[in-house]
Amino acid sequence: MTAKYKNYIFDLYGTLFDIWTDETEPRFKDSVSAFFTRNGASYGAGEFLERYLELCREAQSLDPDPYFELELRGVFKRLYSEKGVEADARLVAETAVFFRKASTRKLELYPWVKPVFGMIRKAGGRIFLLSNAQACFTLPELDEKGIAGDFDGVVISSDVSVKKPSPRIMKILLDRYGLDRDDCVMIGNDQHSDVMTAKSVGMDSFYIKTATSGEYDPAIRAEYELLDGDFSKIPEMLGLNEYV
Repeated sequence: MTAKYKNYIFDLYGTLFDIWTDETEPRFKDSVSAFFTRNGASYGAGEFLERYLELCREAQSLDPDPYFELELRGVFKRLYSEKGVEADARLVAETAVFFRKASTRKLELYPWVKPVFGMIRKAGGRIFLLSNAQACFTLPELDEKGIAGDFDGVVISSDVSVKKPSPRIMKILLDRYGLDRDDCVMIGNDQHSDVMTAKSVGMDSFYIKTATSGEYDPAIRAEYELLDGDFSKIPEMLGLNEYV
């Protein structure tokens, strides 16, 4: 028996990572405004968050496409510039990491991930990441959790200015890495951004319901669905169980 697919395309947050972030807590606003102030850009806590959100809305409005994805590095750079600080790439990157860590309450790799990745490799498969995310947050987190080197290719929405469920982001991945959709499966925890993206290009999908998935919509069906939280079923459902 051979594996069902050659290429396994994974969503990240809520699928591979169990995550909880909160940008509303007072300690988040206080700590981030203090970080900017230490680097020469003096912001009060309320002032910082208000201006940050304004700049995000402004950046998002630059493109009428509802699936346009803004890039936060530019927002952080402007937050410094408006206080008279010319932030270089190093400072912007450090700011992004601090901002993310200050808002993160939970970030853990699901325990099934590494074993399943190992089975995919034993089966001769390749592993890809397709994530609605900010690269300035995601790339450091992939390193931190030890899976940055596990992917044969990565496409992050902020780097390509479009997000799921637009078929354009999936086509970018397929074209960039020379993939045939018939050899691929999209695996994610969001029916709208993951299952619908796969359907938009005629690709199979695997929906894994997790804590952040939201209410299940029976009208959006994937070829494979794991709804009971029993992750031990994933290898068998993907035809990988003989590659343990």
